[in-house]
Parts: sequence; structure tokens; C-alpha cells
Amino acid sequence: FFTLDEEEEFVPGVHFPHKKTRKERLIFFFTRVFPWVLSIILIAVLFGVLLFYRHGSEGGLVLSLSHMRTEGIRGHLKILSSDLYEGREPGTRGEELTVAYISAAMQRAGLEPVVPSTGSYVQAVPLVGFTIQPSPEPRLAVKSSARGPGPQFKFQDNFVIWSENKTAVAVEGAAYFVGYGIKAPSYNWDDFKDVDLAGKVLVSFVNDPPATDDEPDLFKGPALTYYGRWTYKFEEARRRKALGVVLIHTDETAGYPFSVLNHSHEYMELDGASGAHQLSFKAWLTKDLATALLASCGLSFDDMVKAAASRTFSPIPLNTTIKADFSQKTRHFEAMNVAGIIRGTQRTNESVVLTAHHDHLGILPNSAEADNIFNGAIDNAIGVAMMLNVMSGLAVLPPPARTLLFLFVTAEEKGLLGSAHYVAHPLLPLNSTVANINIDGGNVWGRTSDVVGIGAEASSLGALLADAAHDEGMTVTRNPTAEREGSFFRSDQLSFAQGGVPGIDIQSGCGFVGQADPAAFCAKVHADYTAHRYHQPSDEYDASWDLEGALQVCRIAARMAW
Repeated sequence: FFTLDEEEEFVPGVHFPHKKTRKERLIFFFTRVFPWVLSIILIAVLFGVLLFYRHGSEGGLVLSLSHMRTEGIRGHLKILSSDLYEGREPGTRGEELTVAYISAAMQRAGLEPVVPSTGSYVQAVPLVGFTIQPSPEPRLAVKSSARGPGPQFKFQDNFVIWSENKTAVAVEGAAYFVGYGIKAPSYNWDDFKDVDLAGKVLVSFVNDPPATDDEPDLFKGPALTYYGRWTYKFEEARRRKALGVVLIHTDETAGYPFSVLNHSHEYMELDGASGAHQLSFKAWLTKDLATALLASCGLSFDDMVKAAASRTFSPIPLNTTIKADFSQKTRHFEAMNVAGIIRGTQRTNESVVLTAHHDHLGILPNSAEADNIFNGAIDNAIGVAMMLNVMSGLAVLPPPARTLLFLFVTAEEKGLLGSAHYVAHPLLPLNSTVANINIDGGNVWGRTSDVVGIGAEASSLGALLADAAHDEGMTVTRNPTAEREGSFFRSDQLSFAQGGVPGIDIQSGCGFVGQADPAAFCAKVHADYTAHRYHQPSDEYDASWDLEGALQVCRIAARMAW
């Protein structure tokens, strides 16, 4: 508006406007121009402040979302998946460090602790852990028959085993093949036909019976239902007071290789939560070993697959016994959920719980490998990092309408135990918890044009997801692979759904931006992850990862929660 030229004298006879001195220019600016400039600035600032502080407003949320950065995700991810955190297994120093890190982040963000008297963000989760002892070598065997000595069982090579209730197991029981081990009245399906199986050893397939041309939607067709999950097989066996359960593993029906089962060196249960009856042993067999077992009983594996696919199936006695003989070390301890609250001010009796599991598989003892730390970068350090990013973004806003509870649960890898404990002992009333938004795993391969909501179709959360995706310029798609593998039943939203709370797990879709063939690229990176990273020490942080897709999921989760 002005320059600080040297003073110029007026020249007589030259007709041009009087040039002001520097002092006059300064006076003119501060008395005439500056007030207008200042007014414009103040009006703009006031408008922004009103937009930001309009209670629960979309405008404030947009301003918050604009400050979310991939750097925030990357920083948390790099730390939590480092060797320092020792694989974050429940009941270890690694979990203690993880809980301290998350608690500190909650305190910095100003979240209300769940134990106000002490300022703690911790909810204790009582667990019992079982570690199989290598000596004497765990044994599983079938009684010899006229057909030969029977299959050769080799611990960890072709079977794994543990018990729910004993330190030393030496039991034997008559074996029955029970097909898929399902009783589902809604599908008019009963594999048990009222046969008394108390004290028996149940041999079962995992997954659901296949759909047919006549019933293409049987057990939801290609999608896995809860009846197909291994956890259901054990629950049903308990209800029938079985002695033990032997599950038959295949890569196709389980969704992961048998080697993954060897990485759970310590099995866990909620302490005292198994009910009146507990199984003396639970085991998994490889397909080859199961084929040999059935052959020793005069049965064909393929014939059993066909028989189990029929409604007329009934338990088949194998006319042999299965004996289990092993010892295990037991420890009782408290693992830790971490929870912090942002209080709502309008619908104060309602809450939304946002979850991510912080645990992984820890350190594999007695390993000959140079790297025996299961860092769990994608599973699920990135999920924690993403949810911390959401938490920090929403914490700077004025209070939301509903209360938000950020819950980082333990022992998801051991069977959703941390979330199951929360649902049984909620910090906020479960009957007024309107939704659970979960993040398990994250996209490290770049932006996508779409997002997937695992479980979205089961409640009104699907419509909220569609709205949030639209606001981010994205669409909602389905993931057939996730449905086939039963992803909804494999993470913590299941615990909330079982407690009557609608739950959703938000994931990136397969529409990778910039890829010539997005579907092929998606299939490739996910297959590589499953084969070479999933539940392996190689699931480590990579500085080259593109976290823009993870950021998209953060923004959608924030929109839905708000």
C-alpha cells in the first residue's frame, strides 16, 4: 500500500498531485488502510472459529480431517512394530510397553481415563496361558488296527495340541467323525442327530458345508458363517461334553497355512470363562495326517467330504480310540485393554466404541531362526497407529454429540479375548452403545477408489459407511475373499455383535489408484502378505510403504464416529 521513499520536495509549475512525505504515508496507512485490512482478517478468523466450534459440525470435522497426515500413522507404526516392543504378546514386557505408549498418547490428546481416581487408562483382562512342554514329546495317537500301525503323528509337523484345563493330560476316548460339527436350526442342519457324544473325541472339518445348485445360499453361499469358525466347533463340543476335539486343517478351509498354527506357542483363554465343562484337549491335524487317520479306520477322506455335505449326515464311529498324552505349563495373569473417553454433550446416554487390537504373537522361544520376533506391523501395529490418528484428530474438536470410547484391546490373536472381556464387563453401558468401529490391519500399498465395510450389510452402519465414503470421493464395495474367509468372525467387531452392538471392520478396497489392473494388483499383494508375512517374523515395518490408503480409512472412520 505504500513505499518508504525519501521525501520529495514540491516543484513549482509542475502540475501533479502532492507527494506525501513518509510520515504522512504512514499516518494514512494506519488510519485509513490498516483498519480495513485488520477488519477483513478478523472477519475471516471469526468465520473460521465459528465454523470450527459449531457444536458437532461438519465444518469442524473437515478442518480436523485436513490435519490428518500419513506421517502421524507412520510414526506410531514404526515404533510399535519395532523389536523394542517384542511382538506385543499379552502378559509380557512388550505388552507393558505398548500399553504405556497408548496411554501416553491418550493423555496427550486429553482423553478422560477410565479409572479417574488413578488416572489410569487400563482395563485388566484376567487370562490363563498354556504353553506345551517339549519334553516329554507331546503325543497324539490312534489305536492300532488290523490295517496297520496307523498314522504317524509328529508334533508341530502335522499336529498341534493343547488343553483348556490341565497341566498334564493323559486321556483316551472313542473317536467319532462329526462332519462339520454344526447344529444350525436356521438352516435345518444337524450333524449330531442327538447322538450322545459325552466323553468322546470329535473329529471335524472346519468351515461350512458347501452350497449347492438347489440351495446356492446355504450357509450364505461362498461366505463363511460363524458356524464354520474353529471357535464354534470348540463351543459346540463343550455343549456336548466331549472329551476332546480334532480339527482337520486345509489351507482352503482355514484361509491360512498350517504353519501359522505353530506360531501360537502359548494358547490363552479368559480365566474361568470356559464354563462348567472344559475340553481335555484341542488339536489340529494337517490334511495328510487326517487322510491317513481316516484310512486307518477304513474310510476315504474324499468320501467323508461328500458325506458331510448332506443334511442326512450323522456321526460316524471310527471304531478306534484317540489318545492324547502331553504336559503344559500354565500361568494366570492380567493382560490389559487400554481405553480413553471423549465425552459427548447431546446424546449423553449413547456411545460409539472405536477398537483396534494392540497385541501380536511376541517372541518365539527356542527358535533356530535369527529373527524370532513377531513384530506384527500390518497385524496390527498399523491398526493401532491408524486409530491413534483418528483419536488425535477428533480430540481437538469440541465435544461430539455421542460419547466416544477409544478401546485398544488385548489378546485378539488368542481368540478375541480382550474384546470378549470388555463386552462382558463394559466400561460404558452396552445397551446404549450404538456402534463399534474396528480397524484390524491396514493398506500399505496406496490409495484406493473404494472402501470395504466387513459386516456393513448387517446394520445401518452400511448406510453411514456409504455416506462417509461419498464425502471422501470413494465408493463402497464388497470383498469376496474376506467374506469367504469369514473376516467378520476373525476380529473384535464379532464380540460386540455377539453382545448386541452393531459392528463394522473398515478396510481399503481393491480399486488401487494408478494401477493398470487394480484387481490383479490387489490379489497379488494380498497373496504375498498371506504367504510371506501373515503371523510370521517377516511382518515388519517397511519405510517404502505408501500409507495414503490407510489415511483414507482413518478419515472414513472419523466421519462415521463423529
